[in-house]
Amino acid sequence: MKKLNIGCENEYRQGWVNLDINKKVKADIYHDLDKFPYPFNDNEFDIILASHVLEHLDDISKVMKELYRISKDKGIIYLEVPHFSNPFALSSQLDHKHMFSYITFGEWHCNKDLFPLFQVLKKKISFTRLNFPFLNKIFNPFINLFPLLYERLFAFILPSSTIVYILKVRKDKKFQANRMEYLKSMEAKYKIDNLDFIRKI
Repeated sequence: MKKLNIGCENEYRQGWVNLDINKKVKADIYHDLDKFPYPFNDNEFDIILASHVLEHLDDISKVMKELYRISKDKGIIYLEVPHFSNPFALSSQLDHKHMFSYITFGEWHCNKDLFPLFQVLKKKISFTRLNFPFLNKIFNPFINLFPLLYERLFAFILPSSTIVYILKVRKDKKFQANRMEYLKSMEAKYKIDNLDFIRKI
């Protein structure tokens, strides 16, 4: 089983291929993740970890397609990124370029080019990551009970720190065809006349 840790920084993992751009940290491979293609073969990895990496990169869709390319079919990708309500993620981190929500991955109406490529095994909003992690036992069940309602109405009243996704890479054509069929049916079902909507609202 081959495992890749991208943006490893100070988390060098034994038995993994560790990649970072910063040559001041310990890594096996140094590479800029905004430069494509990555220095790996197709279908090379069973597991990929990207913890607090995606928010620093320019084109998330292109990065995810590259992770798809280098993953084996049914490989697992573990992601952790800042939640959009995090009050410090953009205001204090000058190199952060993106924030994420519960529906960033795995929903037919968001990032449609990625929808046929991945199956979401888990996604969960986390209230805190570093300070007072015991509070997750109190707030995480409430936040994740109705995550879309939380994000719409309460996220900026009770802001969260991060969101995690566990994705399974799906390269089988039947799965992808079914996803595309579902996507087309949902687009047809929810098609609206935009001009009419603007006039009426």
